[in-house]
Amino acid sequence: MHPLIYVAVLCLGFVIAFALYEILGSDMYEDEVESPYKRRRFLMDSNAEYGLFKVLVELYGEHYYIFPQVHYSHLLEVSKHDWKEARRQMAQLDRKSADFVLCKKGDVSPQLVIELDGPSHARERTQERDEFINEVLEAAGLPCLRIPVGPYTPESIKKLVDEALAGK
Repeated sequence: MHPLIYVAVLCLGFVIAFALYEILGSDMYEDEVESPYKRRRFLMDSNAEYGLFKVLVELYGEHYYIFPQVHYSHLLEVSKHDWKEARRQMAQLDRKSADFVLCKKGDVSPQLVIELDGPSHARERTQERDEFINEVLEAAGLPCLRIPVGPYTPESIKKLVDEALAGK
């Protein structure tokens, strides 16, 4: 074959590749995969949680850190030495989080778990989960305050939290 034919075929190949690139766009050559994750708009799950968070910060923010959405696996550890049993018990805490945790500012030690109980807490399965969490927290010596969603005042929240912190 004549060398000019090679040059012509090569040029034609470049022209076709350029045309495809222009027609199909550069995405054809990029290996981009859209992530299944996106940023949540708000940290809180509901307006009721956000409202309670603001009240807690106003009332207790000077002396306590108020952390929302804390996984129970960060609050509790398993005392069993058998790693299989410990792993099984920790798995029971997986994907469960406290609505709020009040921690001392000095050492960031958890002092009180606060759960805001909405309508979903009337379901049997949720009640079983709540009972499990109550038992685990009690055994660990960490008080848990359950506040039903509904109208409340900062004063009523202060009374409930103060009583829970005092161990009443």
